[in-house]
Amino acid sequence: MNTKNNTAKFIYWMTKQEFESVRKILKLDGYKIAATTMTPCEVLKCSGKTVLYATPGVFNRVCTRQGSWYRASDKAGKIMLASDHKLDTAYDNYLDATMHESDFIPAQLPSRKELKVLVNMPAYNEQKPQEWEQVAIKDKLMFKSLFTMTGFWKWGDNMKKHWLNHKANHANFINKQYTTEIDNEQIAYTVTENDGVCSSCVEFFNIIDNSSRKLVRACPGAITFGGAKREVYYDVKPSNV
Repeated sequence: MNTKNNTAKFIYWMTKQEFESVRKILKLDGYKIAATTMTPCEVLKCSGKTVLYATPGVFNRVCTRQGSWYRASDKAGKIMLASDHKLDTAYDNYLDATMHESDFIPAQLPSRKELKVLVNMPAYNEQKPQEWEQVAIKDKLMFKSLFTMTGFWKWGDNMKKHWLNHKANHANFINKQYTTEIDNEQIAYTVTENDGVCSSCVEFFNIIDNSSRKLVRACPGAITFGGAKREVYYDVKPSNV
């Protein structure tokens, strides 16, 4: 598997106090530091001297239920900053993960029967936030309208059709049932097409299983709001790996 280094995103996590200090120095170095307003995946639009950040409140807006993974993680309350290049080494302590486009293509995706087995495994059910599976009618309507209008879902698609897929993708990164070998390590990957992915930010930004490398397909939201690419697997590598 090859990665494209010219598509890199560098993900930094820091406390509010640390962020304010970093922001002042970056401004002095000629950077523009802009906040995301709707979803955390908007930080993927960072470019050159413009770095983007997401405050804790952004995880409570459009993707409130999905943000429960963030609120239940060790990153809860922290601010995420993204750059398309590595910042000065003075900020290395905050560098949490890097993302690159890869050429990985799975030979085969699991069947629906296999996905059901995946979501019933203990590790996933022990780690999932309670709020994650509390899908309200408003959530169902938002998914159907947004994903149908943007062409990810067919007119007859609905939340019920894709719900198993949504759960299974997070479950596989926790359970590591479907993997590929890279550098003598078994790396878990997204087990559906893009239309079956929900909250890829959980993996993109190293919120769950934060010590493991991942191969992640973008959800429709990350493509719509963050400019991520369809069909592409992103190689997400924690800085401690």
